[in-house]
Amino acid sequence: MLHDEIQVYYHAALAAYVAAWNAYISNLVRDFYDVIADPPNSKFDAIQTLAKRAAESTLARFNTPNSENTRNLLLQCTGYDPIDAWIWPHRGMTGLQVRARLNEILRVRHSFAHGFDMPDYDWTRSPGGKVRLTSKAIQETEAFFKNLVNATDNGMKAHIESTYELANIW
Repeated sequence: MLHDEIQVYYHAALAAYVAAWNAYISNLVRDFYDVIADPPNSKFDAIQTLAKRAAESTLARFNTPNSENTRNLLLQCTGYDPIDAWIWPHRGMTGLQVRARLNEILRVRHSFAHGFDMPDYDWTRSPGGKVRLTSKAIQETEAFFKNLVNATDNGMKAHIESTYELANIW
């Protein structure tokens, strides 16, 4: 298989990871409202219904799940700030490095989706120095998103448990 053909598959894989991250965040917001629901409490239910409608409106405009937009969405719609959870100790990545990598992944995805040159990052450079995606970059991206989802899930769970005094929510 030619390198150009392989790149198409790598681009598709990276785009799929970004789309999955976007869908995960949207579903996390919706799940938040389902978990905190308290239908017998009519006052809470009324306020929650309004908040859920506002969240759906915000989700309809959510299409670039970089670190800033995702953090702002979660804060606005759920009150949860994921910034302290977004670390990757296993890979020695601080919060700043994790947020930067998420933004880099979105920039790379944006570049090939719109026909621009791919940004030159250490993880988008082949061993020969050519700027392109590699099998290793795709594997690292998958591991990155697995960590980010787990960290976000754990943080959201802790937020709900402490704010709403609910346990064993997921």
